[in-house]
Amino acid sequence: MTDADDKTPPTYLRLFHMLRHGVVASLVLGLLGGLLLPLYTDEVGWRLQERAWIDGIDKLYSDQCGPNTLTMPPFFMWPVRWYSGFFNLHFAQPYWVRISGVLYACLWLYLLLALIRRIARNRTERHMIAIIACTLIGLGCTPLLLVWSRPEQPIMLALTLTLLIASNAWQAPGNRFAPFTGIAYSTASTAPEIAWLRSLSIAALAMIALSYHFKALITMPVFAAAILMASRGPRALLPRAAALALLVAAALAAMHYWSARLACPLDPLINREFNRQNLGAQIANNATAGSGGLFNLVWSVLSNLRFDAYIDAAAPQVFPMSRWLVAGRVSADEMQGWRGGMTVIWALAGAAGLTAALAALWQQGRRKVLACDAAMALILLGVAAMWCASQFVRHDYEVSFELPLLILAIVMGLASPHGLDRLKRALPVLAMALGPLMILSLVLVAGLYGPPMVDALGSPAYLPQQPYSVPLLARERSNADILGAAGRCGLSPARPARNLLIDDVTYFTFMGSHTPQHYLGVLPLRTRGSIEDPLLYLDKRHSSGIVMGCHKLPEELRDRARRQGSFCCLAPPDW
Repeated sequence: MTDADDKTPPTYLRLFHMLRHGVVASLVLGLLGGLLLPLYTDEVGWRLQERAWIDGIDKLYSDQCGPNTLTMPPFFMWPVRWYSGFFNLHFAQPYWVRISGVLYACLWLYLLLALIRRIARNRTERHMIAIIACTLIGLGCTPLLLVWSRPEQPIMLALTLTLLIASNAWQAPGNRFAPFTGIAYSTASTAPEIAWLRSLSIAALAMIALSYHFKALITMPVFAAAILMASRGPRALLPRAAALALLVAAALAAMHYWSARLACPLDPLINREFNRQNLGAQIANNATAGSGGLFNLVWSVLSNLRFDAYIDAAAPQVFPMSRWLVAGRVSADEMQGWRGGMTVIWALAGAAGLTAALAALWQQGRRKVLACDAAMALILLGVAAMWCASQFVRHDYEVSFELPLLILAIVMGLASPHGLDRLKRALPVLAMALGPLMILSLVLVAGLYGPPMVDALGSPAYLPQQPYSVPLLARERSNADILGAAGRCGLSPARPARNLLIDDVTYFTFMGSHTPQHYLGVLPLRTRGSIEDPLLYLDKRHSSGIVMGCHKLPEELRDRARRQGSFCCLAPPDW
């Protein structure tokens, strides 16, 4: 089938074309609106935890967990550490972090649309799938969550680029929009040099993903399947085998590295909290409890398979997690309305994608042909299901990992050669209905959260209504007070400092210091584990001092601190 074979009426196709452009343009504007979103503490924290290029080692918020806390990453992770360290040091402003997050989100949207363009079978399907995918991305607060500059962003970029590379092998040569002429997929053998390039490129993308976060481990089936599907023919066996061996070795090294970093043998309180959220630890604990314990664990995992929890987290909430958005902008009834409407839309799109994938696998399987896009859809769905079921504690930022996985699965399913005429007729109608709803959602969310985000730009340092968020111009407007307070204790970014206790604002000024300590790992009772005396903890580590917002210090430390403006400092002579 080519463009000329598309039997859609011209007027209808023009309307579809206009709606697709309107939906994509609206979504891009929604992502660009994220440039106003204050920086959440986790976005600062992940820069603090992957500092091997700066410090020579990776670390956590603090280092009371033992040798696992300060550790050397595997060799293949160093390019990512060099990349992160360079941009962190040379673009040490909160607004640069937000700009990078928005650019990554827009890049992922571009790669997703490029993938749809490649695998769709005609113009109507291309428009239809793009509208449905953009609708899912643009619902509720999802665009604002997608611009968070966290490890989920590079992982999703690596996954989507991997699917683009693999789908090259599925197309009939010279057939840009319709790879399914005569038979479902191309049967041409891949040249050895192309097979090597594709296989090693996918393995390299997998290693990049593994360098950013332990959750990349759960996506390894996608990368492995992509290596197998990216080339065909006997001459491609060696490249694929070599790339798979490289992938397995990197995954095993990453598993050892990340599991060690998330263990905390020297602090039982933090170790208990890690185990509470860690499925692997609970499996090990329940294995010693006999069959009854394992049965209870299996049941709890299966009952925890709730994709709707992420959809709920993406809807406007009365009290967003840690007030990353201003609270009270919607009522409880309005929040439930948002959640219900978004769940229905996701259910319709998900059911359509799953039905199409299963039908394609059945029909092509009868011809003894593997439906690559349909198989990849089910693998992506399986990965999303595994992560969903393994999470006993869910945070709002998991939306930016789980929902994009589901979107990729739906896209791959809808693009598969399912041959269901009723579904082919229903999907364009569904897309025509959903596109305007997404645009309306963007307008409503802008009305809810746009004014507070604009107001936050004028704040010099801290946001009373968002205690765990940083104004984007915080360092620029407060740097004189930060440097003045630090100078009263003999501290300066120009002189080396070690184990300096900082917060999310002062970190950007002292990013070049050695192994800084984050206040959330040292001061608050709930997150500092077994640290009983913060000053004694810092003194044992020969800390150069404390530079942070005065209101974040305990009262007994605040009274002894030297201050300028809203910032305080303490140095060892004052301890």
